[in-house]
Amino acid sequence: MSFKLRLSVLTIAICQTFSAAATAPANPVDDIITVTGDRFDNTADQQLTVINTIEREEIARLNPKSVVDMLETLPGVSVTRNGGAGQSASISMRGTNTDHVLVLVDGVRIGSATLGAVSFNALTPENIERIEVVKGPRAAVWGSDAIGGVIQIFTRKLEGGEWYASAEYGSDDYMRASAGAGVSHGDGHTSISINREKSDGYDIKNDAEDDNDGYDRLGVSVNGLQNLNQQWQLTWAGQLESGNYEYDNMGYYGPGVNEADYDNYLVNIAAQYQTEKLTSKLALGQSRDKNENFRAEDPSLGVNLYETTRDQLNWSNRYTANDDLTFIGGVDWSKESIEGDYAVDERDLLGIYGLARYQIGKLLMEGVIRYDDVENIDSETSYNASLAYQFNDQWRVTASSGTGFKAPSFNDLYWPDSGNPELVSETSENLDLTISYTGDYLRGYLSIYQNKIDNLIQWAPTGEKDDYGYDIWKPDNIEDAEITGVELSLNYSTWDIEHQLGYSYIDAVDGESDEQLVGRSEHEFDYALSYTWSEFDLLVNYHYQGERNAGDYDYDGVTDFLDAYHQVDMSIGYKLAEAWQLRLKANNLLDEEIISDRNYFSPGRQLFLSVSYQAF
Repeated sequence: MSFKLRLSVLTIAICQTFSAAATAPANPVDDIITVTGDRFDNTADQQLTVINTIEREEIARLNPKSVVDMLETLPGVSVTRNGGAGQSASISMRGTNTDHVLVLVDGVRIGSATLGAVSFNALTPENIERIEVVKGPRAAVWGSDAIGGVIQIFTRKLEGGEWYASAEYGSDDYMRASAGAGVSHGDGHTSISINREKSDGYDIKNDAEDDNDGYDRLGVSVNGLQNLNQQWQLTWAGQLESGNYEYDNMGYYGPGVNEADYDNYLVNIAAQYQTEKLTSKLALGQSRDKNENFRAEDPSLGVNLYETTRDQLNWSNRYTANDDLTFIGGVDWSKESIEGDYAVDERDLLGIYGLARYQIGKLLMEGVIRYDDVENIDSETSYNASLAYQFNDQWRVTASSGTGFKAPSFNDLYWPDSGNPELVSETSENLDLTISYTGDYLRGYLSIYQNKIDNLIQWAPTGEKDDYGYDIWKPDNIEDAEITGVELSLNYSTWDIEHQLGYSYIDAVDGESDEQLVGRSEHEFDYALSYTWSEFDLLVNYHYQGERNAGDYDYDGVTDFLDAYHQVDMSIGYKLAEAWQLRLKANNLLDEEIISDRNYFSPGRQLFLSVSYQAF
């Protein structure tokens, strides 16, 4: 069946599903306020991009052990794991690379400027209030990295007098203790949350290093605000993530480093001035990503240190000219500094952007343009143009076109003896068409998109030889990619049962060879069923991951594929009293062998039991 025919059939099916489900009895769907799409709080009808959210109540029911456990439940988001919760993991959004997704925590960029990636295994799910995931290019709003989308994580917020505490025990000697409290101070409040967890782990890799690979992590977050008067407000946020994890690393010449310590933090202080028409925010922040890799039983291997510090200054403004016309714009500045023997160890980045949104009857138009100057790299101009037509109170269609870019990392440019300072930024052109339905009992969308990415950075031979006669390899802008996809999301209720359904079809191929990109699968499907009865609540999650291109990892000239897999998780909660709750969580209930990266195994069946107290 051709792609166009499959798309037509799917479009008809989803329209019929919308119509049928809209008549089912259910609870009304509340308006969801998001801020990541354009940096200011907006309802869904003001957003011209696909935004998925995960709220605190959902996080509590999911009882995840890592942030990627939550992200994997969303359509268009694929996860690759090198083991369990404490191990490194990467995500792909709509078929793009893991470093094509910008990740923010409370408005602050996080991640390594050396590796160009985010340590998701270092983030603590228990300290998260909500997650917003913006699909498609938002480089015109946020700058570098936002080719596939933007993920913003918000830490927990508690009013004065609110507090919680919880404890959990489970498989692989997993233990967790969490607590948080809110403190009032005049017309303001501050939240403090702390989480400590550890696990003995299991043997994550099929190799000669036969041992359990455990982890231990501590997460502390602070979040607060103070209203000075009707116009002025101060906010602050801070987060510390510290821990250790073990992993398997058997190199060609014997054992290598197999353990890592990390100490990551961020701080952000912001002042906001607001009148009836103008909102202006000035934020000053800093983030650090520090990772030390070593082998404790063999100190002779030394310590590999990767450390990035990013200073950030953001000034954002929104002016509401009238009910139909809004302007947003601002300036972003950051300095990235790294530790190590690099030819260049710091750089400045400056971005200036402007957005205009105008409503004409049933038409809503938006245009964004941004200029970025990255020190020692060519400057980039990004844009995004969107048009939405509201057929009636329920149906809307949105078309958008935009560009994005990803600046080369310090490792790409300046890694000792193998960096390439002549690299340019990876760039993308994206088209998106989305039809959405929002009713009292149902919301959903169907998106069709195409993303062309040029100047992808890959390792390639330079044509030179080293002193031993071997080819010298360095990063180069030699690859292109073409990604076409369909993304479907439905949230609806029938007979007090809540259903969430997501499906993704992704055709991600190399621009030259037309072969499927490594690590991608064409089909992914998610379904969640939740039900509340008396003092009980039930959540069942099903995830299907299609087969993935694993490359030619046995070097026989034939492309290898990882098997498709099914995963079923279940969570059962029981309210002992108004503030007390017990929860039993089962991961991989069917005990299926799950491999998302060659030779690395996800856990088998796992069971966890937690007790929590929450006072309001």
